[in-house]
Amino acid sequence: MLLLHNFLILCFGLAILIWGADRFVAQSSIIAKRIGVSDLIIGLTLVAFGTSAPEIFIGISGIFNESAALSLGTVIGSNISNIALIFGIACFSLRKQITDSLINLLPFVISVVWLGIALFNGKINHIEAIVFIGILGLFLFTLFKSNDLNEENIQNQASSIFKDIFWLTIGLIGLIFGSHLSVTHAENIALILGVPEMIIGLTILALGTSLPELAASVAALVKKKAQMVVGNIIGSNIFNLVFVVPMIGFFSTLTLEDTIFVRDFLVLALLSAAFLAAIMVLKFASFKGWVMKFFGLTFVGSYIAYIMLLSGLI
Repeated sequence: MLLLHNFLILCFGLAILIWGADRFVAQSSIIAKRIGVSDLIIGLTLVAFGTSAPEIFIGISGIFNESAALSLGTVIGSNISNIALIFGIACFSLRKQITDSLINLLPFVISVVWLGIALFNGKINHIEAIVFIGILGLFLFTLFKSNDLNEENIQNQASSIFKDIFWLTIGLIGLIFGSHLSVTHAENIALILGVPEMIIGLTILALGTSLPELAASVAALVKKKAQMVVGNIIGSNIFNLVFVVPMIGFFSTLTLEDTIFVRDFLVLALLSAAFLAAIMVLKFASFKGWVMKFFGLTFVGSYIAYIMLLSGLI
């Protein structure tokens, strides 16, 4: 009965998280369109941050509730599900060529490489945390270099933007409250079942908090905005790492198990490399159809195998 009670509250917390993220994404997209930015930039910034907000708030809440392992598991697991499950499903519909610059892939690659270095050492220290903050700065710099804001649109629609900011704030409140419920009761479930917090983060919380990315990607595909899907995955995975991992480095004494590197990080690294290959196909190749379907099958199949591995089925 206690297990069911905690599971139901966890589901309620995730529902609030997803609702808050949906509201956040909707208003963020409206604001971005009002000020005149491209689909890729919308995906990389406002949509990516909005859909990453559940992971970020769960990560931060977990750290201050002395559940840093849960936070790290959620971030790594979410990044894996973003590529393998969300982008994998999207691959079956992605055909349109990417026309914007791919300079923002640079901080994406650096963030994954630096995560591997940090995890290999067995403990995230202050210097490694500072480097992640530097990666965020690089990401923001590449965004500003690749996009110009329409200042005239900002001035003309100031009153509408204030209304959008109000609903943006409501969504943010939902994210904060939902993250607190999710962390608390996911930790309770782990204690009841005797399951390590890291596994709970890599599975239940990672999948639950990736639902906003799935919803945003499906909506973008329906509207034939392939670049927004790509931007959402890139931006979301960067935000997950550069916001949560530094917090672990500064405020936690978490000592990492070897399996985090040899199992979970290596899976993320291989998926990230395959993701880059798929982006290159979308950017440069003329034969996209069957190749993207192959990528889709590979990504989704890899995710199923990874979950089975965590569950002890293989």
